[in-house]
Amino acid sequence: MSVMATRARSGEYVEVEEAARLLGVTTRQVARLGSAGEVSYVGRGLVERASLAAYLRERGFSRTRAWDEVTAWAAVALLSGLEVDWLGQVQTSRLRSRLRQLAESETGAHELVGRARNRAATRTYEYYDFLAPRMRKDMVVVSRRGLGLADARKDQVDGYIAADELDELEKRYGLRRSARGTMTLRSTHFDTNGIKRIATQGNGALAALDAAGSLDAREHDVGARALTDHLEEFARGRARA
Repeated sequence: MSVMATRARSGEYVEVEEAARLLGVTTRQVARLGSAGEVSYVGRGLVERASLAAYLRERGFSRTRAWDEVTAWAAVALLSGLEVDWLGQVQTSRLRSRLRQLAESETGAHELVGRARNRAATRTYEYYDFLAPRMRKDMVVVSRRGLGLADARKDQVDGYIAADELDELEKRYGLRRSARGTMTLRSTHFDTNGIKRIATQGNGALAALDAAGSLDAREHDVGARALTDHLEEFARGRARA
């Protein structure tokens, strides 16, 4: 029996038809989600079960429609205490109002994680010691020291990368996708220089948002609390970089 078949029987993988049922979509949509890196579609009609759980959890953060990529990054920049010059005045004003509304809600941080999810497509990979230093040079790593969380354990890599570089990076380093992997690449079409500015000049809101969306319970709780604080500071007009 093949390794893949053994894992399928153990429950680590499910057939595409079952994945479609769990997600409430068609098998064709499951394939598209796999191509986009939203779930781990491993071929031969199998999908990694853990990636389905992660996908469902992320969507559970908000039952309302997510912002598009550009708007999501504008929201992050505003919360970070930075100016936004890529949206029109009316759209920026509406976004400010929406963030203030979220600050008044008990579930505001929870909803923000869902609304801002389109800022990047997240893929996780198996970790290899020798790759970590090289990978960090190719991405924008967001410091979490302000949250009291380690920036990167020896067995963990997490950062943003330009979407058009992701496939080449996968091939160059022979990366293997895994929903349980501790190497996280967040690919985005937004200007990575803008993300670096938010990460290095902002007040830590991006780190809070990343942590609040984590499947790790401790990281999620720490991030959610910090994100709530950032929303409240923004509503008071005190958001500063």
